[in-house]
Amino acid sequence: MAIRGIIFDLDGTLANTLPVCIKAYQDTVYHFCGRVPEEAEIIGLFGPNEEGMLQQMIPGQLTETLAYYLKVYEQYHLQLCTGLFPGIGGSLSAIQSKGIKMAIVSGKGAFSAAISMRILGLEQWIDLVETGFDYGPDKPRSLRIVLEKWGLRSPENTAYVGDAPYDMQAAREAGLLPLGAAWAQSSSLKPETPTYATFFDIASWREWIEKLAS
Repeated sequence: MAIRGIIFDLDGTLANTLPVCIKAYQDTVYHFCGRVPEEAEIIGLFGPNEEGMLQQMIPGQLTETLAYYLKVYEQYHLQLCTGLFPGIGGSLSAIQSKGIKMAIVSGKGAFSAAISMRILGLEQWIDLVETGFDYGPDKPRSLRIVLEKWGLRSPENTAYVGDAPYDMQAAREAGLLPLGAAWAQSSSLKPETPTYATFFDIASWREWIEKLAS
């Protein structure tokens, strides 16, 4: 199978950044509202980017809440997650050496994604990032934008790697190969999730790269 492009989700796929997001939301809500939301409450709101989530959690104060969120997001990032999952850097280098295009499609906002890209050092492999929307999840739209920017008219030669059932759904809707990244404890992929392939450890993902993506 000739793979011409691989697009990645970010949070929970390339690095353990989900705890960073949750702590930043908890800190922000506490700062403005005096309460600490439970992790389940925050996860239940996932879908929109930070702008959309903050408007739901703290209506009418987006300028102030977003600035505060981004400040504490970077602080927690530096405390909790300064590197990729072990082995991910090597797999990205292997993909790069094959001349395969790489991009990120994330539901995150542009500002937090830029912070993560810088702290995690992802710029050495990836220079195209499409982020989320305040109205809710719309990854098929973002995936199609990447294909258009790449000039690829055959989406079946491109894969999307993600850690959630919605990622697999979005890949199929956009015509891409859905590849499940189930190597993190935070992955919500289920055995019944329809994927082209699911990888439960990064070693098996690296083997796929070497055998099929050439």
